[in-house]
Amino acid sequence: MDRSIGSLGLIVAVSLLLAACQSGQVRELPPEPAPAPAPPVAQASSVRLSADALFAFGRADITDDGAEAEQTLAALAARLATAERVESVQVLGYTDRIGSDSYNEELSRQRAEAVRAFLVERGIAADVIAAEGRGKADAIVDCPDLRGRALIDCLAPNRRVEINIVAVE
Repeated sequence: MDRSIGSLGLIVAVSLLLAACQSGQVRELPPEPAPAPAPPVAQASSVRLSADALFAFGRADITDDGAEAEQTLAALAARLATAERVESVQVLGYTDRIGSDSYNEELSRQRAEAVRAFLVERGIAADVIAAEGRGKADAIVDCPDLRGRALIDCLAPNRRVEINIVAVE
């Protein structure tokens, strides 16, 4: 009887071994999907324009004489119009120190608003553009010992418009 139990055990073992070796269909797992591309990241950039190229001295309307500056603004507007996403545009107007603080604050604000209006007229969404006048703040040059026309010419770098952009292009 021991022999029959042993034979039975051997038969079961061989049967299991043969069943395990039997060829069957092998299921291939589908390939893992490619990882999603990283979302584009907004980049910051800045443009600085001479106010003298855009505006007459003491004025806030963009002049016809400022063809080069206007072309730069038009190119900027075209760049923003084709950007994937524009998060923000900050237009900062600056003046020199000549004149009262209140006059310079107002003039710088009006100049920033003029540039903002230019961009909006060329299709940039108004709600992403902020305009701010900074007056004589953040001067680039000082020119302490000059007067008259020499002082006006020396202070030219302070009269400017800076445009800070955050966009996905």
